[in-house]
Amino acid sequence: MKYAIYGISLIFFSLIILPSIIVFGFNSHKTSSTPASEVKLIDGGKLVKLDNLDNTDLYHTVNVFITNQNKIQKMDLEEYVKGVVAAEMPAEFEMEALKAQAVAARTYALSKEIALGGKGCELHPGADVCTDPEHCQAWQSEKELRDKWGENFDKYYAKISQAVEDTKGLVLVYENALIVPAYHAISGGKTENAEEVWQNKIPYLRSVSSSGEDVASKYKTTVVVSKEEFISKIKQKEPSVKLNATNILSQIKDVERTQAGHVKSLKIGNVTFSGKDIKEIFNLNSTNFSFDGQKDNIVITVIGYGHGVGMSQYGANAMAKEGKKFDEILKHYYTGVEIIKIEDLLKVQH
Repeated sequence: MKYAIYGISLIFFSLIILPSIIVFGFNSHKTSSTPASEVKLIDGGKLVKLDNLDNTDLYHTVNVFITNQNKIQKMDLEEYVKGVVAAEMPAEFEMEALKAQAVAARTYALSKEIALGGKGCELHPGADVCTDPEHCQAWQSEKELRDKWGENFDKYYAKISQAVEDTKGLVLVYENALIVPAYHAISGGKTENAEEVWQNKIPYLRSVSSSGEDVASKYKTTVVVSKEEFISKIKQKEPSVKLNATNILSQIKDVERTQAGHVKSLKIGNVTFSGKDIKEIFNLNSTNFSFDGQKDNIVITVIGYGHGVGMSQYGANAMAKEGKKFDEILKHYYTGVEIIKIEDLLKVQH
């Protein structure tokens, strides 16, 4: 009798329990308070309803505010990415660098997309992104590119188009969420940790080496101002500063730098300024700067171009010249990320 019971139990386990384990796992309930019908697709984004994600138009198009036309235009995502890559990176760059830029540009646009839980463009309500490179990312139309490239238009546009087509739909994710892929022109040899620039620590935006950038014309730049102009501009920013033209350099002290070499803060006279303050006052290319004297002038030497966080475009091109593929470039500059198709991210969330 007991063997019969064992047999029945075995059959019950095989037919009912085991398939349930295979299909649902041992722990199929959600451990978080997130509703089963909602997911977070974007790092730092809002929850979106899974039902809405069946509309593929959401991630195949993007609402772009075209700054010089003062209007929002709905664009095909991949066509938009072509205009971004062409505007953000020199077409003469290596193909693998252009591909890396395409993935970063696509990810950035989708990470801002309102319908996917992004914040959209804060300056232009209703738009996902704008074409102002100081706020979102640059973009140029075919007409603008024809004017820029002239007789090289066909060659360059075909090259950019190939970079975008070869990476079609690919995005950067960290822990199954779209990242916000910061990028810049020239880091100066080492990229920044995100918290050094934006206060918040972001796990995929960590400081990494970035060699081969010194070939860029703007790798090292100088700004020369007279001592009087130097004092005047500093006082325009902070009228209470006590500073005189006698040995100005000795009145610049307590310079604190990040591990990548950018100035976090410094004291000029009796006032402490941030590196960003000085960058803005003298219109510098980055916060990696130093001062020197030259007769009646102050010479400010600047290394790098941009905020220094995320992917260095010139560094990416240097890696491509060394034979690195676009995925290797991206995984170097964005720590711990994966590269997948946006459709596959949605499947994971479903």
